Amino acid sequence: MTPKLYVLVGMIASGKSTYCKNAAKRGQVIMNDDAIVNMLHADEYTLYDKKLKILYKSIENNIISLGLCMARSVVIDRGLNVSISARQRWIAIARSFDVPCEAIVFPKVENEIHAKRRFESASRGHSYDYWLKVAVEHDKQYEEPTCAEGFDKVQCVTYADIISGLVVSDPTYNYKGK
Repeated sequence: MTPKLYVLVGMIASGKSTYCKNAAKRGQVIMNDDAIVNMLHADEYTLYDKKLKILYKSIENNIISLGLCMARSVVIDRGLNVSISARQRWIAIARSFDVPCEAIVFPKVENEIHAKRRFESASRGHSYDYWLKVAVEHDKQYEEPTCAEGFDKVQCVTYADIISGLVVSDPTYNYKGK
């Protein structure tokens, strides 16, 4: 089976990490930017350092590249995938490996709900008000993904899909395109 690069597109606390747990159980490689920060800072996410951005990105690129070289599909779980410009990096990597690149779009609700979910499930040492500011900022940047930006396919998942454990690579998955 040809590996694919899946780019998750959704606000904070929209179900991306839960989806990734399901995808990992099916052998897909998960590239999660938060996990990289936690790995480098002994699980202290608040120690994120902009001066180390090149290191974070280098690790991201290595995970993706090695996963694809090993013929594994890779899922990119990165909170900033909300804008076209942020997603171009992933599309370029997919093209350089000659593999399909698909966007998986998560349900978007009110900013207050996203912030509440993040604060209650994994606050990472931050307040609800902090997460609300993050949600508002991501919402301002949010651009719905399309095939015109370079994706081979754009698929939408529902909360029911996420909770039931389905991933888009499952043969039983009911494709919901844009």
